[in-house]
Amino acid sequence: MQNILVILDKPKHEQIALQRALELTQKTSGGAVDGSKVQLHLVSFVYEPLQWLPFMSESAKLITEQIQNDRSAWMERLKEKYTLPENTRTEVLWHHDIPEWVDEYLDKTPCDLVLKTAQKQFGSGGFGSIDWRLIERSAVPLWIAVSTPWIKRDRIVAALDPALENSLHRDLNQRVLKLGGALAESLDADIEAVACVPAPDVVKDLDAFREGTGALLTAIDELVADSGVSCRKVHFETGKPAAEVNRIVDRNKARLILVGRGVRKGARRFLLGNTAERILGRSNTDVLVVP
Repeated sequence: MQNILVILDKPKHEQIALQRALELTQKTSGGAVDGSKVQLHLVSFVYEPLQWLPFMSESAKLITEQIQNDRSAWMERLKEKYTLPENTRTEVLWHHDIPEWVDEYLDKTPCDLVLKTAQKQFGSGGFGSIDWRLIERSAVPLWIAVSTPWIKRDRIVAALDPALENSLHRDLNQRVLKLGGALAESLDADIEAVACVPAPDVVKDLDAFREGTGALLTAIDELVADSGVSCRKVHFETGKPAAEVNRIVDRNKARLILVGRGVRKGARRFLLGNTAERILGRSNTDVLVVP
């Protein structure tokens, strides 16, 4: 990942996304502080809805300039506080719609990853509207970072779609695994995979259910082997997928969960449909959405 767009937090927050980006940059660059292999583009959005009445226009313009100047001064202090790679770009933007700007940016600018801190706080049970719009629309992998009260392990979990009869799902699973494997290598972390088959409350034909899940387990193992990614462990669960996947993530105190997106169309376009939305909404750790 050579080109990373970092959407900075507001000045009063702890800049979690920037911290993740700097860690990834340093480890990708083999420990070099200057991060010469990676270019960061740090963007701080600022916007205040002002009433542009004719008799207020000059005052509103002055207020706008002052707000932007204040944010630019904060950006300079930020550059002094953190050791940034030499080729880092910084920018203060007056824009009211972050996802819209990101869409336009990705259309015309080479970018391998977008990094942003989640709007939600730990335990609040979901992302904000800006995050969901980015999740649904980002044309490149989107890393949403969260602050959690526990010490995370250097472990990554890749959530796989068990609907392997669909070639699009298989291809997206491969992208999830390969990106997870590359990140695990860069971050010196273990990677595990998890697939969960929804189980009905009552299994009418237990033998058939066991046979079907056994065949699927074999197919999942083959999928992981074909990816070339060395997974520390492959979890195969039955039950409610969102609960089971997050149980694996929380039990292992994983620092990152990867979820695929992009197969379905419409308002819910996730790889796992409603399931992926529930996985993301209940996650208590960083998530990486893979298109």
